[in-house]
Amino acid sequence: MQYALEQFAHEIRTALSATGLIDPEHIELVEPKANIPADVAVPCFRAAKANNTNPAKLATALAEAIVIAPDGLLGGVAAAGPFLNFALPPARFAALVLGDVTHLGDQYGHTTTGDRKTVIVEYSSPNVAKRMHVGHIRSTIIGQALANIMAALGYNVIADNHLGDWGKQFGTNIASIMRFGKPAGEGEAALAAIEQQYQRYNRLLRGDAGVDDNEVDEAAMDDEARRWSLLLEQGDAEARALWQWMREITLVSNQRNYDRLGVRFDTVHGESFYNDMQAAVMQAAQEQGIAIREEGGALSIKGLHDANGRELPSFLLQRSDGGTLYLTRDVATIEYRADTYHPAAVLYVVEQRQELHFRQTFATARALHVVDDDVQLVHVAFGTIFGTNGEPLSTRKGNMVYLETLLDDAEARALSVIQAKIAEGRTELGHEEAQAVARAVGIGAVVYNDLFQDPKRNITLDWEQMLAFEGNSAPYLQYTYARCCAMLRDATGRNEVGALFAHLADWDAALLGEPQSLAVLKQLARFPDTIRRAGEHAAPYVIADWLFATAREFARFYRDLPVLKAPTPELRAARLALVAATAQNLRNGLRLLGITAPERM
Repeated sequence: MQYALEQFAHEIRTALSATGLIDPEHIELVEPKANIPADVAVPCFRAAKANNTNPAKLATALAEAIVIAPDGLLGGVAAAGPFLNFALPPARFAALVLGDVTHLGDQYGHTTTGDRKTVIVEYSSPNVAKRMHVGHIRSTIIGQALANIMAALGYNVIADNHLGDWGKQFGTNIASIMRFGKPAGEGEAALAAIEQQYQRYNRLLRGDAGVDDNEVDEAAMDDEARRWSLLLEQGDAEARALWQWMREITLVSNQRNYDRLGVRFDTVHGESFYNDMQAAVMQAAQEQGIAIREEGGALSIKGLHDANGRELPSFLLQRSDGGTLYLTRDVATIEYRADTYHPAAVLYVVEQRQELHFRQTFATARALHVVDDDVQLVHVAFGTIFGTNGEPLSTRKGNMVYLETLLDDAEARALSVIQAKIAEGRTELGHEEAQAVARAVGIGAVVYNDLFQDPKRNITLDWEQMLAFEGNSAPYLQYTYARCCAMLRDATGRNEVGALFAHLADWDAALLGEPQSLAVLKQLARFPDTIRRAGEHAAPYVIADWLFATAREFARFYRDLPVLKAPTPELRAARLALVAATAQNLRNGLRLLGITAPERM
């Protein structure tokens, strides 16, 4: 379908082309200058240059030649120097926007741009045998939002959790279990014990023996870890059994975090899934002259160039002891995905520090022709999370925040804020409802604190900002939605407002002509293009920006214009329809970011 602003742009281009005074390729639609009473401006510089005429003169000629249809979205056109300014007709525009929101509901803003092409989004990807910590949350949250956005654009999205469940670290894990014993228990407690043994084993490798450790042969311990790593790759029964146990308790533990965050996956394949495909990758690399076998046995690639023509540092496909590496498995993964899913694009939501790895991986896959040239391989990079003291969170520094703890803390802090509001008489929530709202607000605060910023930026865990009910925060947006719902409840006498428009009286959109109402309507009309830009740039913060701007415009509307006490029943009905449309779109936008919108707060 064609949304209001898309129709407006189409009518502008059609009307300009019909004059015969401007070539369609020279028509550029831009935002009007500040304080210009228009909705779209067309600069005439390029067209005037092509026609060897003055831009202001051309703009005047176009304004005089344009024919405005009486039932279209061209409400007016005027020349202003070298610009041609177009205005929307308020009544028709309001009717079209409100009509679309009413008709489409939860689907408002969605398009068929993707034409059901397949897009794979790889995200979260925690390491097996380790607890999920705050470092995993960025990939998880950004990736889920991108999966939601791409689905809203009409793509067939495959959400893939590519687990880190292979490699030398598992040799170290198994060697530590053999040395110190298999930890008891399950869930996060068992994972914590495995981590402690892994760290203890690595300390011994560095010659840092503790009071409970005997003297050890560091070289022999390193060989033992490598031996178990190779045995695991070769299918040794004991190694595989311990690896499978670690994998299963990790998946169960992680799922609890995913359920709380509203995160879902279509497929969960670890690196181990691609283990048997690596040999073919290495063989093809040698046969095609891309990789060479070094004297010590390692398989290396040298002189490869990335997509921008920059020469990459040399790197390995196989270690000298026969062990494989992340990169080899990642190339095998690309080949598998290309053959199985035939994707138009694969988005990798992985931290910025892996930038070189992906340049090397993508270049290798292209050189081996395991993926078609027209398939986009995109690294969606993100920055580091810092603590409130400005230091990066690190297991080695002992200041790491684990994900389960973070989410518990978020809910507890949100509940404390809500209980304070209940005590002050600022909200009326029962015990169970307060608990549910605290979950939505706490988790939403964590999610939004990440997504309202450019992924490449580093972010800080600032609880005061995250849980603020004012300013650019999830609680502010959720509260704006809840305020809309409260008005609709008061107007309809219905406790539940899930069907936002169902019980409203008929409205006349032509009555919404005030600047405050039109500002809200224009924000709602921008939502479809907002989703498109968010998908095009793999940038969920574009949705967050739109949400905050919409909430601010609604606050101005609510402050300046009475709704429930509007001067006439007809005006009351129209303004309530705008409230319902705003609520619908706030909910739609928050849902794309993976945030729940409570109806009461």
